[in-house]
Amino acid sequence: MSPRFFARFGLSALIFAIGCSTGESTPPDGGTAGATGTGGDSSGSAGTSGTGAGGTTGTGGTSAGSAGSSATGSAGSSGGAIGTGGSSSGGRGGASAGTGGDGAGGVTGAGGGTAGAIGTGGSNGGRGGSGAGTGGSSGGRGGNAGSGTGGTGTGGTGTGGTGTGGSGPGGSGTPPGPSGLPIPPGASNVPKPSGTPGNLTVINWAGFKAAVTYSFDDDNDSQISNYAMLQAAGGQYTFFMWTNRTQAQNAIWKTALNDGHEIGNHTKSHDSNGACTLADIQAGGQFIMTTFNKPALTFAAPNGSTCYKQYAQQLYFIDRGVSPATPVMPNDNSDPLNLNCYIPAQGQQASVFNGNIDNAHSVGGWVIYVVHGFSTSDGSYQPVDIGQMTAAIKYAKAMPDMWLGSMVNVGAYWQGQKAVTKAMTTTTGSDKTYTWTLPAHFPTGHYVRVKVDGGTLTQNGTALAWDPHGYYEVALDPGSVTLGP
Repeated sequence: MSPRFFARFGLSALIFAIGCSTGESTPPDGGTAGATGTGGDSSGSAGTSGTGAGGTTGTGGTSAGSAGSSATGSAGSSGGAIGTGGSSSGGRGGASAGTGGDGAGGVTGAGGGTAGAIGTGGSNGGRGGSGAGTGGSSGGRGGNAGSGTGGTGTGGTGTGGTGTGGSGPGGSGTPPGPSGLPIPPGASNVPKPSGTPGNLTVINWAGFKAAVTYSFDDDNDSQISNYAMLQAAGGQYTFFMWTNRTQAQNAIWKTALNDGHEIGNHTKSHDSNGACTLADIQAGGQFIMTTFNKPALTFAAPNGSTCYKQYAQQLYFIDRGVSPATPVMPNDNSDPLNLNCYIPAQGQQASVFNGNIDNAHSVGGWVIYVVHGFSTSDGSYQPVDIGQMTAAIKYAKAMPDMWLGSMVNVGAYWQGQKAVTKAMTTTTGSDKTYTWTLPAHFPTGHYVRVKVDGGTLTQNGTALAWDPHGYYEVALDPGSVTLGP
């Protein structure tokens, strides 16, 4: 956003702060001597090991590992140069057993000479599961895979030994359920409620006391050069792209997306002086879809101008504004098409950011920051020091009951909670069905967490699993849920 907007409307400087496992295992493949296979990695109750069998001779293949299985390299022809194990990525961990997959073996190597040389284990391990399986209440994450190198082959007929899986530290318990929402603090052995079915209630902020979203506008150079520090601070961020800039083509934004951050739409032109066209919003969205092969799901009006609102609502369920600087509350009347925002003063210190977080935590609200950059040299509006920024993010992250989430994730929960809370109810026999309507352009694949006094919740005829952290996870896409005995 440009300074002219704030000069024009007389906005004072507001507030700001920022808030976002795999092992490796590759079975060795082909040298004349058998190579030691690399152990698998796992997440879940304990790390497991994969067994890679050495190939006979030749060069190892490079095929990717298949999900949750192990394989051996195919044999080469006789004789042999050094056979190298294929690099591969293993499968993800199983949902119920919490066990990571072993990397798959390489494809058949090429034939070599007459004398067998040393077979080398695979260069990269397969990826383990992304977290402990649903069944593991205290599963640990496997350590790094073991590795080994085969001895000297004789005529290329050696057989690889068994790699040993590395040991790792204990995990934090059950991973997120199908929703992918972060696990809130508290007990992990809460029994399923056994009272009379009734009183379906959505839990605020997915079980956290409060929430914070750090959004960054305009793809400024200082965001690019300081991305590593932002990533290290541990938040989950939203970057609103001004797409008609060369900076929008920087490779760092694909890295950010791969790191779990959100890319949002900030228009192509960033013109809020009367342009405010649907075409400008669509052009920004088209750039994002073409560049990242993934659509923008939220929008931020340039300079917070409300002239974009009539068009933004045709494409997005959230349009972030620039004021007021107050927390968004569960089930409140904050305008999702001009959503509250804190803008930090130039050079703002971490202590001020922390005060916003403390206030949101005390009232149970959602703080949304908009930051433009960390240097005046790149034209960032009211830049702040990157050290102060990351210190503030770490302060928020250190609070166990503060959710640091992207605009789309926290916004979808906030909107979803309001929809389910206002759900219509119908009763058939002993079953009560809650039916809701989501806002236009609401993204798919989101959930809310609910509590009931007792009974069983079902969606599409399937009973939902009780999460021992104290809630059910209800998918929003079906538009209804039924509570019965």
